[in-house]
Amino acid sequence: MSHLDLNLVRVFVAIYETRSVTQAAERLDVTQPTISYGLAKLRKVYADRLFMRSSDGLMPTSLAEQLFERYREALTTVESTLEQNTAFDPLRSTRRFRLAMSDIGVLYFVPPLLRRFQESAPHIEIDIVQIPDALGEDLSVGRLDMAIGNIPALASSMHSVLLFREHYVCLMSASHPTIGERMSLKEFSSARHVMVSSPRSGHFLIEEALAERGINRNIVARVPQFTVLPQLLSQSDLLVLLPSRVASLYVLQGGLKMLPLPVPLPDFQVQAHWHARQEYSAAHRWLVDEIVQTLSKL
Repeated sequence: MSHLDLNLVRVFVAIYETRSVTQAAERLDVTQPTISYGLAKLRKVYADRLFMRSSDGLMPTSLAEQLFERYREALTTVESTLEQNTAFDPLRSTRRFRLAMSDIGVLYFVPPLLRRFQESAPHIEIDIVQIPDALGEDLSVGRLDMAIGNIPALASSMHSVLLFREHYVCLMSASHPTIGERMSLKEFSSARHVMVSSPRSGHFLIEEALAERGINRNIVARVPQFTVLPQLLSQSDLLVLLPSRVASLYVLQGGLKMLPLPVPLPDFQVQAHWHARQEYSAAHRWLVDEIVQTLSKL
């Protein structure tokens, strides 16, 4: 056990979380042979294979399952002390940050963020991923650095910062056949609506808010992504509820108009979320500051 250094702990955790030698090497920015060599040393120390090949990647043995939580906790503690007083130079850093957001978030957040990063940290890499099912776990174990959006399920378990408050509007064709520049509650209720199914965001809460007010929309279609909406709406009588900032972007593209809802609904918070394990990282503090300064002005 005296031969087990911190780099081997990093190798073990990276393999466990990625289930792949290749991805572990990418995460640690080393070669695949380096990861394989580290795994071989770990297997010798513990006299156990630790990871078995399967159709889903490298699966941990029962011993590896037992080791992971201890290793992850120990690694987090050690790295936090190392990073606490480590300077982060954004102009020289080549670090990769992984951010999770919905496709509507990609549409609205990514362009200004990339412009900002190009100026302040021209050599960093940004990986944008869709909000995963295991979002909380991905943040806690370090597979993700941050999640951005209206994500109520994360509010109590993660650190967060408010970026801005938002409200919903109704988006439709600029030449809608029955709705002009104003919309009554009767027109809203009887109109044909399209709904974006986004279970891991907070958009489903609007249905609960409408139901509490006794309003049931006539939903005729459900789609998995927001980015298809302009094509669906521009030449039809369909309506969709969207955050006002994104609706404004679609209106600028032409052929669409947005109207206020005929019933008052509460606004909602758009936040950046991260795990407490990141608190001592100078790089992460920089990332939070950049995101707040950029997105809070939108």
